[in-house]
Amino acid sequence: MLRRIFGWSTIALLALAFSGSNSSASPLEDSFAAPTQRDACLDEFAPLRQEAEARGSLIKAASERRAPAREACELIGNFVQSEIKMIRYVEANAERCGIPPDTANRLRAGHEKSETMLTKVCMAAQQARSSGPAGPKGDFEQTPLGR
Repeated sequence: MLRRIFGWSTIALLALAFSGSNSSASPLEDSFAAPTQRDACLDEFAPLRQEAEARGSLIKAASERRAPAREACELIGNFVQSEIKMIRYVEANAERCGIPPDTANRLRAGHEKSETMLTKVCMAAQQARSSGPAGPKGDFEQTPLGR
């Protein structure tokens, strides 16, 4: 269902957004000033990133098994919530952790794409729900032929 709506490339980009495919351990890793402060910030940020990665992996798995739009809507919604937590952390701790402004901007840009996908998938799920079950429609009572 998701592939019909968005195509594989869009789903893959969303699912891999936080899948650990980056060469650095975190989008913040190279951004922190003092080593001890950097370590504390990374320790605080790591669980947020891991949550987003796990939720991204769930989206990827759902896409591969062609999950219904309703399930995908819920999974993407959960992913969007994890992105919000990361953005809030970065914004609240940018000065303390020495996080450059472009980091928050990159996270927000990815989040906007996720929200767009969330809207589209959830609209598709709502349409599928309101259209009712697939199958024949009409009066199928048994009546003798020729009458």
